Amino acid sequence: MRSRLFLALALLGIATPALADKLVFDHRIYQPLKEAFDSGNADLIAFNDKNPAYVTDLVVVRGKSTKSWTEAMIIIARKPDTKVPAPADWMAELQRQADAQCPSRFTVIAQDEGSITLERQSQGCPSSYPQSALYRIVQGKPSLFLLGAMSKDGFTPEARKAWLALFASARLD
Repeated sequence: MRSRLFLALALLGIATPALADKLVFDHRIYQPLKEAFDSGNADLIAFNDKNPAYVTDLVVVRGKSTKSWTEAMIIIARKPDTKVPAPADWMAELQRQADAQCPSRFTVIAQDEGSITLERQSQGCPSSYPQSALYRIVQGKPSLFLLGAMSKDGFTPEARKAWLALFASARLD
């Protein structure tokens, strides 16, 4: 499984040759995420590179599979386009998508020239839609990346703190 994980993360960088940037982070900061990576359970990771301009990787932290989870991490690498050329535009897209599901409140936690870290709290959502999410959107030269942590039952204060520390470890290579 460890080799499959590293392959998936490597493919995230390789499958986006037009993007040329690679986002790296320390997955060991959040112990449940590290345990998911170390578990050897192939059902906990879904990698999708069918569209090289929008590559996703879903990692289940709590749950049985990528179809049945309570907490998960999503990694997205995308090529900026006219609709989403920068982190603020991606944040607006996330807000529109969330509002289409259920009433949602977004709070910017941190922002700098090249990234935005934000939190979403939603209520009255379908059971398949996570009520809580944390996101970090990072602008590369020719690319945008999103690290997301999603929870269908909310984050404990400790989990929230660890996810934010993991996001803070993210950097472009």
